[in-house]
This record gives sequence, C-alpha cells and structure tokens, in this order.
Amino acid sequence: MDMTEKNERKFFLPRHGMISCNSFPYPQIFGIINLTPDSFSDGGKYPDINSAVKEACFLLDNGAFAIDAGGESTRPGSEEISIEEEKKRLIPFIKALRKERPHAVISADTRKSAVAASAMEAGADIINDVSGMQFDPDMGKVMAESSAGVILMHSRGTPQTMTDKKFLIYNDVVRETGEFLNEVMVKAMEAGIKKESILLDPGLGFAKTPQQDWELCLYAEKLHAMTSCPLFYAPSRKSFLKKITHEAPPAERDAATWGILGKLTLSGIEFVRVHDVKNASMFLRTLTETLKN
Repeated sequence: MDMTEKNERKFFLPRHGMISCNSFPYPQIFGIINLTPDSFSDGGKYPDINSAVKEACFLLDNGAFAIDAGGESTRPGSEEISIEEEKKRLIPFIKALRKERPHAVISADTRKSAVAASAMEAGADIINDVSGMQFDPDMGKVMAESSAGVILMHSRGTPQTMTDKKFLIYNDVVRETGEFLNEVMVKAMEAGIKKESILLDPGLGFAKTPQQDWELCLYAEKLHAMTSCPLFYAPSRKSFLKKITHEAPPAERDAATWGILGKLTLSGIEFVRVHDVKNASMFLRTLTETLKN
C-alpha cells in the first residue's frame, strides 16, 4: 500500500529555518512532557526540573523531533490554574532544556498569552494553543510578535464544559473540524502569523465522543485534503482507544496508539504527539521500510 502523496507543505521555525514536510518519511514526533500533577496519563511524573529535563533529553535521543511541554492540564474536567502557577511549572523547564540542548525544538503547551510570551522569552520555539486562540484574545498578537511556530487546535467550550452534550453534536465531524481549522488558519494570518508557521490539530478528545475521535483518525486523509497547513495529531493514550484495549488504563494504550500512527502515516499526516517516543519511532521506521517494497 502506498502512502498518500503529500502536497507541498512547509513549517518555519526561526531557530531552524524552513522545514519541508515533504521530506519526512513518516510523521515527525513531538514527545510529551507534562509538568502537571493531574494530567490524565502521567501527571506528577517529574518531582523536579532535572528529572523532567533528563526525560526530555531521552525523548530527543530516541526519535523526538520536538518536546511539547505543558504546565496546565486541559483534560476534560480539569480546573484552570493561575498564570503565575503555570509559569512556575513551565518556564524553568524551558530554560533548563534550552541550556542543556541548545538546538532542541521546544513547544510550550499553553492557552494563555502571558505564559506564551514568557515561554518564548525563555527559549521556546512553538506555542501549542489547545483553544485555537479562542481562550485568550491576545494570543494571536503574542504569537505574531514572537515569530513563534504555532499549533492551533479544534475544540469547543472549555475543559470544564467540553463534554456537555451541546458541544458533542456534529453532522459531519471531519468536515466541521476541517472548516474550523481553515477558519482559525485565516484568523491567525490576519493577526500577522505566517501561514508557514502554522500546524493544525483536529483535537482528539476535545469536545468529541470516542466515535468522533475514531472518525477523525479513519478519515484523516479527508481532513488532510481539506487543509493546506501541516496537520498535527495527538492520539497518544487517549480514551477513544479503550475500544481496542478493553478499558485498559492510559499507560497501557501505547500499542493501540501505534496502530493509529500507522493509519495517520498512510494518510499523509505530518506531525504526531506521543508519550512513548522510542517505541513509536521504531514502529514508524519499520512501517515505512516495509512500504518501500
């Protein structure tokens, strides 16, 4: 089976220049560092900054294109924390990782413009806004002025409300998600963000039922065809995988995650976000080698 042919798509980062996504043999991996006590899979994993930096270096050495670090959980039902607390968790990590790995690509997962600005000053390259610039009206300005790479995600409501029934109604979840992503791309460009700086995330698990998450993965090529920026999928250990794992807890869903990564590879998706970078990278390398024959 041949992988979906990609249209020309690029991603620009100030420290790293223009990156041709067409040169990727498989989706490039963002490794996850959750600096939170309450993330759904690995909250409270790192007792101090040194342990988090050590883990980030391990991920980079084992196949991660970038590190995506967040200081606030945005899982369904999570509570918002203060800007000061989020900075306290995130900024020292970014500074320490930038010092340890000067050439690493670092993504700051935040929906708050004040945190985003501090993250860029500390050495981040990318702002990953799970609200798609809906939470903080100043986010677009901060992203544009900092020349950040940006990840803009589809969601509805907030972490406290996203599972409300009204936010889970779609006539066609793939089409409506694609329409939103195209709209937020235009909104970002109007704010001064360059198109080549944008990645678009369909928001698996955010205001979606498990079946809707499945549809966004099964029909990823349709979403890819609807959009013109590189796509960024984050399926790792998500609850929609319970269907395959027989209700296994998040930490036991890595193999199911790899299966989704295979589908996303065949659909031409450019970037993915995972917990188990080493084995996901091994899986993707093996898959692409077999597809050559």
